[in-house]
Amino acid sequence: MIVKSRKEGRAIKLEIATISVAVGLFQFTSLAHAETFSVGTVYGKDHIVTQMTEKFAESAEKKTDGDITVKVRMGSPFGDVYQISKQVANGQRKMDVVTMSSDIDKRLAIGLMGGLVSNYEQAFDLYGPNGKFLDIINDIGKDAGYKMLSWAPTGFGGICFRKDAPTKLPSETKYKVRVAPYKGMIARFEALGFSAVPMPYSETYTALQTGSIDGKGACPAQEAAQEFADVMETYLYSRDYFEGIIGVAVNNKWFDSLKPDIQNALVDAGREATALAWDGAKDREEKFLKELEDKNVKVVRLSADQYEQIKKIARDSEWPVLRETVGDEIMDKIEKIAY
Repeated sequence: MIVKSRKEGRAIKLEIATISVAVGLFQFTSLAHAETFSVGTVYGKDHIVTQMTEKFAESAEKKTDGDITVKVRMGSPFGDVYQISKQVANGQRKMDVVTMSSDIDKRLAIGLMGGLVSNYEQAFDLYGPNGKFLDIINDIGKDAGYKMLSWAPTGFGGICFRKDAPTKLPSETKYKVRVAPYKGMIARFEALGFSAVPMPYSETYTALQTGSIDGKGACPAQEAAQEFADVMETYLYSRDYFEGIIGVAVNNKWFDSLKPDIQNALVDAGREATALAWDGAKDREEKFLKELEDKNVKVVRLSADQYEQIKKIARDSEWPVLRETVGDEIMDKIEKIAY
């Protein structure tokens, strides 16, 4: 048996205590940055928004070495996506899948603006993982309260018609077409030759079914195929705007409180998720156009020259209205990046 002096014993105890404190501090530092978030999508597992969110979760955990863990839930588990957007903006939720809502900041109506692009090559450059449109959205987000990290392309908009549809634009027939209650969109559809009818989305299906309206504007092919195919006979693939307003967002104050390496990791994870969402985007849209045809809906396509003309109509009619809404600084930035 080895007997140590009191002095040696005190030294050993001090050393053990020092090691214990160091280990405790190390554990506290690690746990202080480790957070787990549950985010929800309103879609099923096969939907591109869900796949994008799952990719973001996977990349975020990997790039932050486990400091950020994201669990993806499906079926809108946390409520309406518009309410979730407000909660992320005001800090009730730090992270979730949101839609860019003008209810939070009226300038976010640019998410549905027309006249920026007329084909998928242009759309990828502007709205893709390194696109400059997201930078403008996040400029607005500094005031709105949240930062978009990734978003999924819904695709080019079209118009669902209950019966027949025009074969060129501006339309020579004054069809009554439902639009969202945005001044810019109303101006765009009026300039395209329609009688624009602002109407809540929830009333649109019945209005088409009963004939109180002739068509529904701002409707990407996927939405048309899955929500309105049984109450329409013609789909005009007008490509008057490009839609991509749903993605993963974080609360700005929370994001700004993170260490720079964690911030960079989340931004990179968002880019990777956006890249995944864009992979095969054009083919997905063609699949939904084919689905419409399989459901006996006539799809009307226009020429490249006509799509360029529609883009010009949107700019001439909608952009002056948007300038009043978003201000000169934001609108000047948009005009610089537009095709």
